[in-house]
Amino acid sequence: MNGIRPLWLALILVVSGGLGWVAALLTAEAGVVAPVLVRSSTITLGSVALLVLVLGIRVQRDKRRPPAARMNPLVATRTLALAQAGAYAGSLIAGWHGGVLVHLTSATGFGTPTVNDALLMVVGGLVLVIVGYIVEQFCRLPPEDGADGTTDADGRKGEGHRGQSGPAYGAEGEGGYARTNDS
Repeated sequence: MNGIRPLWLALILVVSGGLGWVAALLTAEAGVVAPVLVRSSTITLGSVALLVLVLGIRVQRDKRRPPAARMNPLVATRTLALAQAGAYAGSLIAGWHGGVLVHLTSATGFGTPTVNDALLMVVGGLVLVIVGYIVEQFCRLPPEDGADGTTDADGRKGEGHRGQSGPAYGAEGEGGYARTNDS
């Protein structure tokens, strides 16, 4: 699964900000209330961010457990997908309300309820982006032992088996392979 791409987050933020600004401009010309989510929506954003964070901490703690006792990898993958979706949705929400906020502050200034609601939604969206990015880092797998993930019979990591032409079964002298010194 690919990670969160900051360039995509920025692009979503800018495009949705432009669309929010245009929508606020058109609704102002039509005499309609600006398209801003209500203040109680910040409770929803905060709840989603908290849920994603709790699930991410659960995955982070699970990585310290022995491999046999770890959670199902599908649960960790779902947590990762939720974190990424939250980051992209937070970028969309913050961008839209940021565009509306730019238009409203130029028209009415700070202090009106609609401007305050838009500002809260921008902050809530950015919190969701940050939490999504942090939880994505929690869901990363630890690096493999050795450079290429291989371990030879002597327990040395990352060197591979040089100078061999076939599979290496068993230890040296047991019908396995003979080590050659290339240096």
